[in-house]
Amino acid sequence: MKKVIKKYKDRIVLTLAFSVCFSYTIHAQVIEQDTVSNNKIEISQVLLGEQPNWKVTGSVSTVKGEELQKGFNSNLGVSLIGRLPGLTVQQFGAEPGYNTPGILSRGIGTFKNNKVLVIIDGFEGDYENLVPDEIESISLLKDASATAIYGSRAANGVLLVTTKRGENQPLKVRFSLKHGFQSPVQLPEYLGSYDYALLYNEALTNDGKAELYSAEDMSAYKLGSDPYFHPDVNWNDELLRKRAGLSNYGLSFTGGSENVRYFVALNAISNGGIYKRTGDMSDNSINSDYNRYNVRSNIDVDLNRNLTATLNLSGSVENKSNPGSYRASDVFSGLGKIAPNAFPVYNPNGSYGGSNINSNPLGDLLELGFFESNARRFQSTFKLTEKLNFITEGLSVSGAISFNNYFKGSSSKIREYERFAISKNSTDEIVYNKIGQNTSLDGVENASDQWRQFALRATVNYERTFNNHAISGLLLAGSDNTVDRIGGVEAISSFPYKHNNYGGRFTYAFSNKYIAEFSFGINGSENFHKDNRYGFFPASSLGWVISNEEFLKGNSTVTFLKLKGSYGLVGNDIIEVNRFSFKPVYNYSGGYNFGTANTSVSGMHQSAYPNANVTWEKSKMLNVGLEVSLLNRIDFSLEVFKENRYDIIGKPYSDVPGYLGLPLPDLNIGEVSNKGFETMIRYTSSKAKSFQYVIEANAWYAKNTLDYYSEVPQLYDWQYRTGNSVIQPFGYEAIGLFQDQAEIDASPKQNFSDIVLPGDIKYRDMNNDNVIDDKDIHAIGKSNLPELNFNLHVLLKYKGFDIDALFHGISGTDVYLGTDYYKAFQNNGTVSPIALGRWNEATKATASYPRLSSENNRNNFGTYSSYWQQDGDYIKLRSLELGYTLSD
Repeated sequence: MKKVIKKYKDRIVLTLAFSVCFSYTIHAQVIEQDTVSNNKIEISQVLLGEQPNWKVTGSVSTVKGEELQKGFNSNLGVSLIGRLPGLTVQQFGAEPGYNTPGILSRGIGTFKNNKVLVIIDGFEGDYENLVPDEIESISLLKDASATAIYGSRAANGVLLVTTKRGENQPLKVRFSLKHGFQSPVQLPEYLGSYDYALLYNEALTNDGKAELYSAEDMSAYKLGSDPYFHPDVNWNDELLRKRAGLSNYGLSFTGGSENVRYFVALNAISNGGIYKRTGDMSDNSINSDYNRYNVRSNIDVDLNRNLTATLNLSGSVENKSNPGSYRASDVFSGLGKIAPNAFPVYNPNGSYGGSNINSNPLGDLLELGFFESNARRFQSTFKLTEKLNFITEGLSVSGAISFNNYFKGSSSKIREYERFAISKNSTDEIVYNKIGQNTSLDGVENASDQWRQFALRATVNYERTFNNHAISGLLLAGSDNTVDRIGGVEAISSFPYKHNNYGGRFTYAFSNKYIAEFSFGINGSENFHKDNRYGFFPASSLGWVISNEEFLKGNSTVTFLKLKGSYGLVGNDIIEVNRFSFKPVYNYSGGYNFGTANTSVSGMHQSAYPNANVTWEKSKMLNVGLEVSLLNRIDFSLEVFKENRYDIIGKPYSDVPGYLGLPLPDLNIGEVSNKGFETMIRYTSSKAKSFQYVIEANAWYAKNTLDYYSEVPQLYDWQYRTGNSVIQPFGYEAIGLFQDQAEIDASPKQNFSDIVLPGDIKYRDMNNDNVIDDKDIHAIGKSNLPELNFNLHVLLKYKGFDIDALFHGISGTDVYLGTDYYKAFQNNGTVSPIALGRWNEATKATASYPRLSSENNRNNFGTYSSYWQQDGDYIKLRSLELGYTLSD
């Protein structure tokens, strides 16, 4: 039995998580697995099957479910960061229940939709609400050879999730408990009232206005002697906790006999928000919490020696509650708009403080009501497999049916509440000026999202070895139908989405040395004209296991060596245009007035011309790889890929002049290229020693180029996006801060604000016309998508102790400081410590921030410029696990 104590550290945007986990496995027969020696995955999951690693000629990277268990997150997508070479995971937030990251396979291949296709146990599904305890493995299929069966839906890669299944063994019960906390690594910080007043006076002076705060005011703020009329409120302390609890409870049963095998799992996750527990403080509020309950049952039954039935049932129930506001982003946005001296949290009589400009953030959480949502997912699959050995050995057929359903409902309880702005009258008595009024809670119930999917699939499989000849094949026929209803309202977008899929894969291997594979997909979609509804997507790959050649066989140095390559055509049918674009679209517009009654009659116009030739994007993919093992200790792999995506939907702006006044049709005219590499090196120590270790490093790189984008004709080459990265930022190039009026007078005119003063940002005049305007916008900096991902995985084992650490980093990316946090006093907002580096006459030589202004300054804050771009590269410790194995 193994008892493991885990400590996990992870930064989730602004969140640090620690956890302690105790897990126990109860079974009649103990089967120990050596973690260090078991670092290679012998079998790789491929679409609708599996292959031994030596036989895989496509591009596949895999992570085991047991590796994902080392993380402690409420969302599976966060646990994938840094663990799947080729997968870029972008985390956009950390709020429980809204922290699903974006995933990309080998970067970006199109300027439209780059969504990765997710397949769970053979059918499309959502992966983010699964838990590691129910996952056997997750594989990322990246090249055409690995994905061609899904043809028109495969160009963005396929994430293949395989859940656990039962085994012919005695009952094994596993219970795990993880409980820890999440604590913000960094929260937005704002200056106190004294510094706020000091800088605001400076901002007024810069604008040629009189100072607002007197010396007496400044003294009161500094000493804190007048908390009601000179308050100094830290709203973070008033609203937020220092940490929030996170719990995960898991229970699974695995076992079976020769004829019946089962895997059953139950899981519960609880994640509190970092708001104060306002539900315990007010009947008009609720605590911020996220709870999810997962259940899975995978059963395999041999009905006879040839017929096997498989039934997968899984589901989850997800509950989310928030006080006051729908999302945490709204709350944090509000914190950036309220000054620390605007008003006290509570007035002398205990009422809420407030003003006509800002509401009371704590009062909003306690009194405005609350929001709750409930989401339910259900996925079921039934499959029958019949062996046809009586026809020929190795032949089988299977049929499967799947039904998936999702529903999300929400409930809002809304009210208003009164707060008071205080002042003093002529006799120095406090006057309470009422703002708002108390009302009762008013409820609103919504069905905010729902969809259901029905799918059928039939396959014929063949696998057999004749002496040195290994042959395997697969033929597929399937169909899926998805109905998507947003808010319970039927619309054109709620018409069923339907795909018909036909495909196959044929693999031949000779003497375990030469491998050839051909795969194809024939796919159809309801979204295209009947004459262009189906497409053919072929791919082929070759492999050569050189280490099995006579001149290397048995070599003690080169223990494994394989070359592989693939080339093929796949597509992407998520083209982001109006559905059924082969039909014209007419909209009501304008009209005429008739008669003495001046009766208005609406008219119609054609808003979109039909195009019966609209089709999916197409991608030609090339992948070449090398795999090497040396001395049974060193493993190395390298893959180089290139993708050419074409027929991307776009408007023909450069082909049809705008003065014709015609609505432009959608045409398959865009082109994007994407290329890069993936590499891995691993060293495994000897298993014969007490101290064992594995050190593995991975790196994956992808760089895309927008080769053709029918743009509106521009005056200058630097204005075109063609030739740049797909998401290349465009803006003004900042070349410093103006130091004096003479420099302003000698520089090109900047018309973003009524007046430009020393300390304002200075921009480059690209066309030398002595004016800064939109003609000077050009490519600046790098995008927010990293070009390079890398990780370092270290596993150390000594006697009963083990340490497992994962470091992850990115490079080739910029972040843009564009939120209110970086815009001092703009839109009546507050000020953060970054403004302490502002420009003034005393700091002009070292200033890192523009001059302060009490007015909205479009020159400094209202234009997208390189001044606010910062290097986004990082390396961080993603997980750390400490363990000890007790001997029997």
